[in-house]
Amino acid sequence: MEPRHIFKIEEDFENIRIDKWFKKKVKLLPQSLIERILRKGKILVNNKKIKSSYKIQINDEIKIYANINNDEKIIKKKFSYLPSKKDYEIIESNIIFENDHYIILNKPSNLAVQSGTKTGKNIFDILKNYSDTKYSTPYLVHRLDAETTGILIISKTHESAKFFSESFKDQTIKKSYLAIVEGVLNNKSGTLKNELNYVENNKEKKYLSITNFKVISEAKNYSLLFLNPETGRKHQLRRQLSFIKHPILGEKKYTNKGLNKSKELNLMLHAYKVEFLINSKKIIHIAEPSLYFKNFCKDNKLTYELNNL
Repeated sequence: MEPRHIFKIEEDFENIRIDKWFKKKVKLLPQSLIERILRKGKILVNNKKIKSSYKIQINDEIKIYANINNDEKIIKKKFSYLPSKKDYEIIESNIIFENDHYIILNKPSNLAVQSGTKTGKNIFDILKNYSDTKYSTPYLVHRLDAETTGILIISKTHESAKFFSESFKDQTIKKSYLAIVEGVLNNKSGTLKNELNYVENNKEKKYLSITNFKVISEAKNYSLLFLNPETGRKHQLRRQLSFIKHPILGEKKYTNKGLNKSKELNLMLHAYKVEFLINSKKIIHIAEPSLYFKNFCKDNKLTYELNNL
């Protein structure tokens, strides 16, 4: 099969990542699509398969086998946007901590962490695509649902990503959430334990899910909870609280029809705090709830002191 395009690298593009070169020289495609083309070997450098992190050199010969024009249909179907300056500024304005190793982002509501079949705009592509240098290689080490707000850790180096990935796997990172739920709980503190069903490779599996909870404020119709999950199952908090018939406000997926009377609200689940150890030193990061969350608490007489949590 003959390549559709052949390029010879000139001095102006020396030491630039192959994905950045592609967007500037060939076509401005979404990062996820470029990654897929590279994985399939449809872009070769000196007749070799390479990764997106490869830095091109003078006289490199790049052969492109992908039909870029036909891929327009894929873009329209699966990607609804290319990151804009405004997208990037929203992310940047919500960074609450940053060093040479990682970023702590106070994630806004209704923004996906990474792209999927039903999502276009996402944090990973915004950071990776918009800035050529500052966040050219972000590493996702955990996830938050698109509707959930609060602390999201993004690593800037491979070493940092390895540390956080292992910490989440070993459950040495402690995460705390705030949630506003329907109704008033009989028990003001305790532990939720459930065997939650998941389908993996067309087989149903059960995983134990454990969450410690404490009621920190309650009104006639609502309760504000402080949650410490000991396990990290998908949608764990949403499923467990719906199971005890105190669904999180705004929960639409796991709540029986008619039970949650506030589905029109944003999901009232906020990743408030994260704690971990680095060289035996305890590190704590806190993300303030959104103004939307705070105003709802104020309007419904749910009071709390975040400094005491």
